[in-house]
Amino acid sequence: MLSGFSYEKFDDLIHRSSAVRDDTYLNAPIYYVLTGRRGAWLHEGYGAAMVVCRDPHNPAGLLAFPEIGQEARGRLAASVLCGLDPPPGGVRLARFTDQDLAQLEKALRARRDDRVARIERIDETVMDWRYPVHVLDTARVAEMKGTAFMKIRNKCRKVEDEISTLPLSDPRALKAMRAAQKYWEGSMVLRDLDDMDLSTYYTMLFSVIQKWPHLFGGLVFLRGEFPVGFTVYDRPYMGTSNLLANLSDAMISGLADFQVVETCRAMAADHIAWMNFGGSETETLDKFKRKFMPVKSITIHSAEVHYEPRFDVNVRTTAILADQMAAC
Repeated sequence: MLSGFSYEKFDDLIHRSSAVRDDTYLNAPIYYVLTGRRGAWLHEGYGAAMVVCRDPHNPAGLLAFPEIGQEARGRLAASVLCGLDPPPGGVRLARFTDQDLAQLEKALRARRDDRVARIERIDETVMDWRYPVHVLDTARVAEMKGTAFMKIRNKCRKVEDEISTLPLSDPRALKAMRAAQKYWEGSMVLRDLDDMDLSTYYTMLFSVIQKWPHLFGGLVFLRGEFPVGFTVYDRPYMGTSNLLANLSDAMISGLADFQVVETCRAMAADHIAWMNFGGSETETLDKFKRKFMPVKSITIHSAEVHYEPRFDVNVRTTAILADQMAAC
């Protein structure tokens, strides 16, 4: 699954070299494996590391993530970006904070290399950080005390007597998750909302859970014997786990709230203090996540990398066959 590179080595390198980021997905090796499912590359140098991968929604393009490491000051990212041959789908920066962008632009100026013409921040319309990343206090959500959680308590009461759970470690869990995904895909087709990119994400997720089950926690939710949803999170690092999947049957009122609360309870019981709930693609989803009173919210950005063309006026090039990657 990792070409010529073991997950254990990757995990060790990411955690050994990392300063803990507010956006803890950047400290999560499994996140890069899942997001880079169409191809990913690790770059090391200048006391830092960074990942570049094929854009899962646009395989003809590349996503470049911020540097991680104690010496992360933009120099590695500047070197990597200047050395890339931009593909037809272009190069985009992913999950960059304002500080990350400022450091990168400063490092690019210091290189005195005009290969990268400019960095243009863009509005994210596809990936799940159009709205801020939210971090939850698992114990606070698990307890649901106070008026702030009154509506969530009411939602949970609607389903708590009819919904049971299986831990991800249960031998039946993965099969039930696959079934829940298929039912969910069918409902999305009927609503004209089917998303093949998300389907490939779940296929990859199930594959890595099967290969490395010790890296994950989570719950499967059942109504009777029927799987209606599941959550998956990664192994905690410095007290935080990142939510990697949260699928639920939207037709069951209160289930989405119940899944978040029960997942936080499972985390708190395992002494995981915080859950990174991730960002959102839509305002509706962002409002849903804010209901759980996040203790931290992080704004991150996407940006387009614009390159100066490199060509020789004495050379003429003509396409004789269509670029297959450009057609993806």
